[in-house]
Amino acid sequence: MAQITRSNGDVLSGVNQNANAGNFISFNGARLSAFKIIITNSSDTAQDVRTEGQAGEVIDRIVTLIMTRATPTYMQIEDDTSGQVSMLIEGDGGWTASSLQTEIRGMGTSVGLNNVDVSRTVVTNNGLKLA
Repeated sequence: MAQITRSNGDVLSGVNQNANAGNFISFNGARLSAFKIIITNSSDTAQDVRTEGQAGEVIDRIVTLIMTRATPTYMQIEDDTSGQVSMLIEGDGGWTASSLQTEIRGMGTSVGLNNVDVSRTVVTNNGLKLA
């Protein structure tokens, strides 16, 4: 069987030309950004947000905030008391972990219908880790 040797391109190109190992590589769309958000109150205690996904509740408010600059594509609310919400967004819209953390903290100590304190929330961008 004849073979054709590819002489140009690599798997790190995708849509994101010349990406490096460790970066997101998209094969069909915009660059992605992933954020780990730990909803934490003024006493540095994680808030259980498993039931905070309805309209007007704290997770809805955070998603709405993210949407002011970028398009959320996936979200995972941890099924425990860790207060962790993971967000995968299309592009970054200028969001960095630091800027998103500042904006969420700025929402204050009484956010959403259930008055959740998000004033010490921690946001990191560790990339996407599956399994």
